[in-house]
Amino acid sequence: MRKVTAVLLAAAMAVTGLVGCSSKPTGGAAATTAAEGSKETSAPEKAESTKAEAKTEQKAGGKTIYVIVKVLGNQYWSVLQAGAEQAGRELGCNVVVVGTALESDIEGQLTLLQNAVSAQADGIVIAPLDSVSLDAPITEANNSGIPVVLVDTVIKSDNYSAALLTNNVEAGRTAAEEMIRRLKDRGISETEEAQIAIQVGSTGSQTINDRVKGFNEYWDSNAPKSWKVLNNDIKVNDGDISKAVGFCQDFITTYPNLKAVFGPNNGSTVGFVTGITESGRDDISMVGFDFSAEIETMIRSEKYDVASVVQRQFYMGYDGVKTALELADGNGVKEKTVDTGVILVDKTNVDDPKVQSIINP
Repeated sequence: MRKVTAVLLAAAMAVTGLVGCSSKPTGGAAATTAAEGSKETSAPEKAESTKAEAKTEQKAGGKTIYVIVKVLGNQYWSVLQAGAEQAGRELGCNVVVVGTALESDIEGQLTLLQNAVSAQADGIVIAPLDSVSLDAPITEANNSGIPVVLVDTVIKSDNYSAALLTNNVEAGRTAAEEMIRRLKDRGISETEEAQIAIQVGSTGSQTINDRVKGFNEYWDSNAPKSWKVLNNDIKVNDGDISKAVGFCQDFITTYPNLKAVFGPNNGSTVGFVTGITESGRDDISMVGFDFSAEIETMIRSEKYDVASVVQRQFYMGYDGVKTALELADGNGVKEKTVDTGVILVDKTNVDDPKVQSIINP
């Protein structure tokens, strides 16, 4: 009964993508998405076909790596998924991609992790939704002998095999430095009262917490004293874009001296982009994270004062699978934690070849 419940829950929250391969790159079963807001659905016949293809590929002898993203179908995680799937094709392994529909669905991600362990995966790549709640389950999975590679977000302990992620405290500092520069370039006086709003996708994500920490550390040391970050009113949108847009509108209405906003994750950034665009407030500076279609449109319009801290999540996905596969083969890692780095993107460099190689790998 427990297995049936887990399977039904996983099917309701996430759709599994399987990329199967032999020593030569071959096409596997197509990944489908059932994340909230997606127009794509999968028929029972298609699901059964995917299961059948999965079994066939498994019999081909390749190892199986489960990749558990935070939100399946989200643009940020889709890029990471693409990197993982390319690794599967090139390295000769089966890659199973699953995820939840919302960043708040911690129980759902726990079920997906348990399913991967029950399926006796050769390796697990996971972006934990909550650094505390997922600590014990990830520790248990790692202790079971399955290599666990963290991507994007760490857990509280060091009970994992490897981690590939951004140095998030430093990334937050980069965002604050850029924000201060932009406000000064706009001619905001250092004696003028300026309010800076923040909203986050989750309070349980160590990634987001570290970015906000880095942002505030740099701000407190370098910003004029009259420029205040609204740390007593940080909104939590749970990865829900409609809530994120509403929070942006709330900030605009509530704070007459709002001069800038900071989005430390993709969903929060999209919410700020949409809210600012809908209100026509081109007098509000913004620094966000990641590179969604929404922020690209905003950057290219050149009407708004905006920049985004862009991560290398494609490489997190690719190298995450590669590392898990190497560990499954009995090899070690040179470094347990790898900083994949960031790049700041705005209208001045969006078409630069280096930037494009990260945005469209």
